[in-house]
Amino acid sequence: MFLVAAGVDWVRKGAADVARPNPMDPTVGDMIGSFLANGGRILVCPPCAKVRGYSAESLIEAATIAGAPAMLEVVNRGAGTLSF
Repeated sequence: MFLVAAGVDWVRKGAADVARPNPMDPTVGDMIGSFLANGGRILVCPPCAKVRGYSAESLIEAATIAGAPAMLEVVNRGAGTLSF
């Protein structure tokens, strides 16, 4: 998962524990946990984090600030992509 723009806010410490896209959905934290348990990785766009004042310490432990080259490396190895 490569988070950009407001998507970066989902992995700010504390945010995922209470945020729900829909009141009937699990918390974002639960969904992230499931994603990670199934082998997912979370990469965060550096400029998107910086403009919000986020550093690596601001984000959950599983999130890594890494630019497009890191994301493209994963795609080049055959990872599926979905962009919206």
